[in-house]
Formats: sequence, C-alpha cells, structure tokens
Amino acid sequence: ILVFILLLVAMVNAQEMTQWIIDVEVPDDTPDSAEIYVAGNFNMWNPADPAYKLIPIRAGLYTLTINMYMDNVEFKFTMGTWEKVEVLINSDDRDNRLEKLKKNFLRKTYEVQAWADKENISTITGNVHIIEEFYIPQLERTRRLWVYLPPGYENSDEHYPVLYMHDGQNLFSEESSYSGEWGVDEILEELIEKNKIEKMIVVAIDNDPLHRLNEYSPYLFEYAGLEFKPQASQYAAFIVETLKPYIDEQYRTKPTREHTAVMGSSMGGLISVYIGVKYQDVFSKVAALSSSFGVCKDGLIEFIETHPKKYPMHFWLDMGSKEMGNMDMDEYQIPVKDALIRAGWDKGQEVSFRVFHGAEHNEQSWNRRLDKVLKYLYKK
Repeated sequence: ILVFILLLVAMVNAQEMTQWIIDVEVPDDTPDSAEIYVAGNFNMWNPADPAYKLIPIRAGLYTLTINMYMDNVEFKFTMGTWEKVEVLINSDDRDNRLEKLKKNFLRKTYEVQAWADKENISTITGNVHIIEEFYIPQLERTRRLWVYLPPGYENSDEHYPVLYMHDGQNLFSEESSYSGEWGVDEILEELIEKNKIEKMIVVAIDNDPLHRLNEYSPYLFEYAGLEFKPQASQYAAFIVETLKPYIDEQYRTKPTREHTAVMGSSMGGLISVYIGVKYQDVFSKVAALSSSFGVCKDGLIEFIETHPKKYPMHFWLDMGSKEMGNMDMDEYQIPVKDALIRAGWDKGQEVSFRVFHGAEHNEQSWNRRLDKVLKYLYKK
C-alpha cells in the first residue's frame, strides 16, 4: 500500500510539472561574452538569477531547461539587468511574454528582437530624493529608498502626511522598473496641481528579488515549487521602528497615525494589510491593489480576527477583472474584506472593495487607477 501511495504521489507531481526547454535566438549585435537570463513571475522577476541563466549553444543561440510547476508564466529575457532587457526592434518596450504550460513537455524557440539601453534615462518627475543604501537592521540587509517631496517643499515650513510604498523601483522611473512604472510622481504632481488631494511625502522601499516573497509574506507558503519562509514581521518592524523615525527626523512630516499610510500591489498589497492591522497605532490608511491574498489567506484572516479594530482605519482593496490565481475574487479577495468588517471596521465607510473591468495584474493597470486610490485616501 505504501509503495502504491508513493507511486500515486509521484504521478500527481509529474502531472503538475512541465519540462520547459527554452531556446533563444539573440540579435547579431549581442556581445559574444553576454550572459543571457530569463526572468519572470516564477523567480520574482530577478533579472540575473543564476538558476535561470541560459547556456550558449553557438553564436546567437542559447538554451535552458526548466522544470516548471506553474501553468501560466510571464517572462522576459535580459542580459543581467533591467537596463539591458529585451525590447522591440524599434526600441519600444515589449509586453511580458506569456506562456501556458499545460502539458508535461514544451520546447519552444523565442527570438529577442533587440536589447534596451536604458542607462541614464530617467523618467522621474518632480523632487525625488534617492538613498542608495539604507540599512535594515531587522533583516541585516540594505535597500534603496525613494523619497518624493511635494511641490513647494523646499520653500516652505509646512509639514506633510507620509505614504509608505513597496516595490520602489517600479514606482517612479522606467530606468529602474522591469515592466513599466506606476507613474506615482506624475500622478501626484497632477492631482496636487489641480487641488484634488492634499500635498504629501511618499517613501518607497525597493524590493530585493531574492527576498521579496519572504519579506512580504507573514506566513510560510509554497510558490512555483519553492518554499518561502515568512519575514513580514521583521520587514514591518523595519518600517515602524527604523524607517519611520528616520523619515520623521529628516523631513517635515506629520508623524501621527492620522497622517500615515501604507500602500502596495500584489504581494505588496498583502504586506500592506498586514502592517496596517498589526500597527493600528501607527497607520490610519491602507491601500492594497491586486493583493496576493491567496498565498496565505487563512493565516491572514486569523490574524485579522485576533487583531480587531482599535482605531478608525480606511482600507482600499481592489482587483482587476482579468486577474486570477491567488488574486481570485470569491476565493481570496472577498473573504479578506469580510474579515476586516467582522473585525469591526465599517463596510463602505472604512472598507472599500472595487473591481476594475479589463484591468490586469501589472503596473500599467495600477497606474490607470492610482488617481482614484489617492483621492480616496487623501481627498481634500
């Protein structure tokens, strides 16, 4: 019986895995010494992951065999950085490649039309300070920070509310993003100029591709055949105990909870809800876009239930109609929303959940609705 069970498990696992052989043709101007990688939703979009480095076969042709435990993959090819990511022949950004791996074996040849050369091309708008290496004592790592300061900051004595955001490299500049930027700076500048929202400071923390899923999850989970150990508690403590005191000391902030918010998307949405619920005495506003609640829904709901409402909060939860997987509305989004309501926050007044028709799980979709999120949180 034991042998039969082991064989059955092996058969199930084999059905779930696809052997995916990637052959990549690169343009003629690719340096002979170039190292080619594939980056995607299966490796946290790490542009230089050693496990996903392709092997040269001959001039202009590379290959890699991957045992993939995901059905739907998004990916791009890089030369080790997002500044050297593949683009279209006219140098325009190309959309993420999509592949459905529903068989046990797939071999396919992909053609890279051209490589980007994004060095020294910044799309930052307004006054954004960059701190290249900020130490995280709770995790013994460093991280780049972005600090957006509102128009008129340098010439006034005014103090401002602060919004903390995750995945900082995708928020302000095409130069640092891997699939387009949110355009946080452009949208803020426009809304502030039109007097639609109050002026604010935004502090954005880069993710580290090697640690992102660990840092943004409160609970152990498996993804793409890998196990990720939770580090959300340490990451949250870093924001509250280390980063916020630094920002309040270095910049003219309104430090009270009424003027402090946290926002993120995907796994960043998950960690934002966790931080807001855990540190109600520090935050009063939470925005969670397209949140990956599915990786640890039961644990998150239990956490909310054991940390009921102590202070008034505003929660913005949303998703796009074209999202699926661990963002599924009925299985994951609605249960988390209902848990917040059961925990004491008022439906409608404090907990808002919206579905955006046609929106997908990407920066472009979040850019198109960011103005609505900001007006919900900061409307004058």
